Amino acid sequence: MNQKILLILIVVFLFFGCLKTTNKNGIDKKELSNKNLSIPNIYTIKSKLFYDATKSAWTLNNNLYSGYLVDFYDNKLPKEKIGILKGKKHNLDIQWYADGHYKRITAYKNGKIHGDKKIWSSDIKHTLVAHYKFVSGKPHGEQKKWYVTGEIFKKMNLNMGKEQGLQQAYRKNGSLYANYEAKEGRVFGLKKAELCYSLENEKIKTIQ
Repeated sequence: MNQKILLILIVVFLFFGCLKTTNKNGIDKKELSNKNLSIPNIYTIKSKLFYDATKSAWTLNNNLYSGYLVDFYDNKLPKEKIGILKGKKHNLDIQWYADGHYKRITAYKNGKIHGDKKIWSSDIKHTLVAHYKFVSGKPHGEQKKWYVTGEIFKKMNLNMGKEQGLQQAYRKNGSLYANYEAKEGRVFGLKKAELCYSLENEKIKTIQ
């Protein structure tokens, strides 16, 4: 019985406290705190909510939902926690792997990605593999991606979804594969390929 109580306390701490970090590049406590107190402190299991595709909104009993959508794995560990305000995602959308480590954390504002989006790998190390920045649903600012082994993969600079500034792509050994500057629709520097590709075994795989 004592073991069950201890397990419940641990789950509550991880889920509602959201204080666990996974690596040196991870999320700190301040980033996980509620940024907008206007979301009611109400928690509802995902299965009880309905997503109305016609309105792009979450509802409860045919009313726009405000509160937190939550879901759990079969092992009782948290699977996701999403802030929702008047039917729209707002504040943080947090997803976990079944072992309790972070899978993805995305900041929203009135239904659009606004702020940081971080993604972790599914392997046992759960390495931070992507850190994107958004403004009103569009990627804006410095965007970074890493290999699952931790080496830097891409550094991109975007202005509301369009390339603006230095764009770089690296091989695992640290050598630059692409290195150019985008300015007012023009490209200056080494551009061996578009940056919309993935590297597999250090060979180029272009994404059409």
